[in-house]
Amino acid sequence: MMSTNADDRTEDGTVDELPTDAVEPMAFLARSEHRIRVLGLLNGRERTRNQINERMDVTRVTLSRILRDLEDREWITRRPPENRYALTAFGELVYRDVARLLGTVSVGREYPDVVERLPAEWFGFDLRCLVDGELVAAESTDPLASARVVANAVRDASSFRSLLGTFISLPMYSFGETVRSGTEPDGAAVFDSDVTDTMLDDPSLFDRWRDIEATAGSTVYYSTDERVPCSIDLMDDEAVFLTVDREHETGFDIIRSTHPEVVEWARETVERYRESAIPLEQRVSDDEV
Repeated sequence: MMSTNADDRTEDGTVDELPTDAVEPMAFLARSEHRIRVLGLLNGRERTRNQINERMDVTRVTLSRILRDLEDREWITRRPPENRYALTAFGELVYRDVARLLGTVSVGREYPDVVERLPAEWFGFDLRCLVDGELVAAESTDPLASARVVANAVRDASSFRSLLGTFISLPMYSFGETVRSGTEPDGAAVFDSDVTDTMLDDPSLFDRWRDIEATAGSTVYYSTDERVPCSIDLMDDEAVFLTVDREHETGFDIIRSTHPEVVEWARETVERYRESAIPLEQRVSDDEV
């Protein structure tokens, strides 16, 4: 068995070199998706052999071999009186980490050109939550197609809450149209320090947000001194749009997610920044002093 000592560990406590005796069990799982499937079926509940077989596309002989192999490794156990199968405590740990790895790989496959730019450390949710999300307008050749999706979502929503680290003008224009028609959603947007500078330095944007607030008769736009690595648009507390800048070209990419953990994180994050932000109009007054 390969041991590790303090010299093998990095500053965050992880090990520089993986123990070689851990590679074989991982290879054992990777050689058969059916083994992982069985662990998943037993995650959080017990099942009989027949119940497992009903959900597996394998012969009974193959299933017997899989169950025996997993028992031999003490990842699963049989419990009387009905000989129900269940994960052992160690098996639960193995499945948890394998599921996390598979989820991470799935995110990379789903968003191959975006995942490197996602601020994973800033997110208060696991990246696996984005597996069932959608890269908005991914196939469109129109560089503004994804922005139009967000703009339409603003127009059709009953409420929106935004924290913007990347400025996209179309959602603001869409909101302005709803304000003029008297059908505007309940909305508030917090600009980070960079977007704040853009709003205050561009005369047409400056006039636009002031006109929107004058027509709405309320404060819509706020400013924070902080810089945020990703824009968040939360619609009706149901759908989240995450916007990240592209690294080597102009433009941005937007991921839409309805995962409950992503929605809750977005709600809490936008609210936290909103509580410490000041109205954009006050930022103008402070600058003039």
